[in-house]
Amino acid sequence: MIEGMSPKDWITIAAIIIGPILAVQAQKILESIRYKKQKRLNLYHTLMSTRATRISNEHVSALNMIDIEFYGRKFLGIKFQTPSEKSVTNAWKNYNDQLNSQYLPEQLPVWAERNEQLFTTLLYKISKALGYDFDEVQLKRDCYRPIAHGNLEDDQYKLRKALLEVLAGIRPIPVSQFTPKQESPAPEAQQNTEQPNDGE
Repeated sequence: MIEGMSPKDWITIAAIIIGPILAVQAQKILESIRYKKQKRLNLYHTLMSTRATRISNEHVSALNMIDIEFYGRKFLGIKFQTPSEKSVTNAWKNYNDQLNSQYLPEQLPVWAERNEQLFTTLLYKISKALGYDFDEVQLKRDCYRPIAHGNLEDDQYKLRKALLEVLAGIRPIPVSQFTPKQESPAPEAQQNTEQPNDGE
C-alpha cells in the first residue's frame, strides 16, 4: 500500500501531521509579539503620564526598563536590533548620560534646557517606534502640570534636604526663647469693670 502512494499522498500526510504543529508555533509567535508590544506601550504610557513628575518612582522605573524592552533579539549569540529599536536605545543613552553629568550651579539653566531637549527626543523616538504620529514640539509643550504640584515637590525636597543636613550635623537646629502672648481682656469685660456700682 505504501509503495503505491504517490508524492501527492505523501505531501497530504505531511501536511496533516505538520500543519497543527506549525499553527501552534505561529500562535505562540503572535502572542509573543503582542505581549512585547503591550509591554512597550505600558512603558510609553508611564513616561507620558509622568513626564511632568520626573522624579517619581514610576517615571524612573520606566526609564530603567528601556534597555530591556527595546533590546532587540539574539540569534546565534548575535544581537539584532531594528532601526527603530536602535534609535530608542541611543536616545536613552544620550539622555541618561545627561542626567548623570556634573554641572556647576550657574550652569543649571543650560543643563536643564539640554535635559528637556534630550527627554523630548527620547519620547519622540519611542512614539515613532510604536506607531504614534507625534512631533517633538507637541511632546514638549502638550503637558499639564499644576503649579501646586511643583510647589509641593519643591517643599518636600527642601524639607528632606534640611532634615538630612540636621542629622548629618551640617545644619544646626535654631532655638529661641518663646514667651506666650497674653490675651487682652475683651472690650465688654473692660466696660463692666469700669462701670460704677449702682449704690454709689
